[in-house]
Amino acid sequence: MAFAENLKALRHKYNMTQEYVAEHMNLSRTTIAGYESKNRKPSHENLFAFARFFHVTVDYLLSDSEPSYISPEEAKALPEDALELLIRYRRLPIRLKKDLMRQLSLLEVQDGIGVEKTAGAPSENIR
Repeated sequence: MAFAENLKALRHKYNMTQEYVAEHMNLSRTTIAGYESKNRKPSHENLFAFARFFHVTVDYLLSDSEPSYISPEEAKALPEDALELLIRYRRLPIRLKKDLMRQLSLLEVQDGIGVEKTAGAPSENIR
């Protein structure tokens, strides 16, 4: 079950502490910690509450992949091939996303394109 990873990722994405989430969900911090460490499983009621709290679906909370939809604003700004690539990437499970990123790195090396990571954001360094 990917719930533990998704809960923690969403909490970090929105810069929330376990205490903050616990307070707003009427749960204890140790309950949130138990969910994130896979020592506890949430009730159906709490799953729906987490989905409402983070504005995601229950399917997303339980899935090991990102949603396969994108916002209308994103869709308008992307070329068709980039849009298709994004949709297909988001459907992949985490394991395959990592494999794909390794393959892309190999292709970049073969083509002489270097990608540097600085401050958490990739920037292309084309020779």
